[in-house]
Amino acid sequence: MKEHHPNSDLSFSSFFWLFMLGSILGYLLEGVWCILTKGHWEHHAATLWGPFCIIYGIAAVLLYIAALYIRRQRLLIQLGLLMGIGVLIEYAASFFQEFFFGSVSWDYSGHWFHLNGRVSLRMAFLWGLLGFVFLRVLFEPLTFLLQKLKGRGWRLLCACLTLWMSANLLLTSFAVLRWQRRLEGVPASTPLENYLDETYHDQIMIQRFPNMRFMAD
Repeated sequence: MKEHHPNSDLSFSSFFWLFMLGSILGYLLEGVWCILTKGHWEHHAATLWGPFCIIYGIAAVLLYIAALYIRRQRLLIQLGLLMGIGVLIEYAASFFQEFFFGSVSWDYSGHWFHLNGRVSLRMAFLWGLLGFVFLRVLFEPLTFLLQKLKGRGWRLLCACLTLWMSANLLLTSFAVLRWQRRLEGVPASTPLENYLDETYHDQIMIQRFPNMRFMAD
């Protein structure tokens, strides 16, 4: 049975704060995971400005919405749905990146039961675990926090940060596309391309996106 949390808020501002918080926590989670598995910190931001891992921001929004409907479901149903959400997010993000930017940032071809290297059974379990923690540990505190982020001041801040993040994503897109063109040997032909070549040259882009690989590489 569908059930909404009595204090839930599905406004744009709530989604935006969930997206921002999820993106930052995801960035930290990726860094800690690299320390545990590789012994060192890795920078896994998806934007030029700030510590934002976008896929986790999107996941935070979708998991919050899902939590409103599945909080009373049985454990196995919850885990199955959470795994499915994670798989859909990761597959869509991988496809989007490859289609629009000709690049990939992860490849699970070495995992058992993978689908085009974009998702795998192992990562599906990890997404289910992450979603379960979100549902059982973070949902209530987040709902309480979102209720506090109201008022004129918070709405103004949300509007300003929305514009800033939009510019961040747009500049990141231009920089990645220009990076690809540079690797293909295409010289800059516009003031914007000259700016990107000077400000976000190859070494900066490699440091910022260490896992990104273009399909022609």
